[in-house]
Formats: sequence, structure tokens, C-alpha cells
Amino acid sequence: MSGFIGDLLEGIAGFVTDVWLLRRQRAARNRPRNGWARDATDVAFFDAWVIGVSILTLAATAILLFGLNLPLWISLAPVVVGAVYVIYRWMALARA
Repeated sequence: MSGFIGDLLEGIAGFVTDVWLLRRQRAARNRPRNGWARDATDVAFFDAWVIGVSILTLAATAILLFGLNLPLWISLAPVVVGAVYVIYRWMALARA
């Protein structure tokens, strides 16, 4: 039970840190300020995108590696594409 509570507190702290980091990045770029609720919603949608992209890239990697028996370096291509996409989405979120 204490592991669950620790993980829950860690998740909350990570989310609050992400919102704070987003607000700091926007302020450093002289972007208009949003309310905490708006920034928290943006971060929650971003986290959902990251989870979805992660699941899809890992599934594609498993199919390429185990299903088609391709080499590891070719099978990791979806992970690279997914990482580039997530970085692009974070940059777009910080610019908004």
C-alpha cells in the first residue's frame, strides 16, 4: 500500500512540476500568461499524447522485431520517430 501512495505522490509532484516548467518556459519566451487550470489541461493532454505515442511505438517496434524478424536497429525506427514527434509537440505546447 505504501508503494501505491508513494507512486501517487510522485505522479502528482511530476505533474505539478511539468505545469510549473511549462509556465516558466512560456514566461521566458514572453508569451501571454494562461491560468493554472488552462496550463494543467494542456499538460494533461500532452501527457495523454505521450502515453498514446509510447504505446504505438512500442507495439510497432515489437511487430518489426519479433513479427518480421528485422534487425534491432531497424526495429527501433518507430521509437526515434515517436521521440522526435513528442519533442515537437512539447515545443509547440511551450510556444502556444
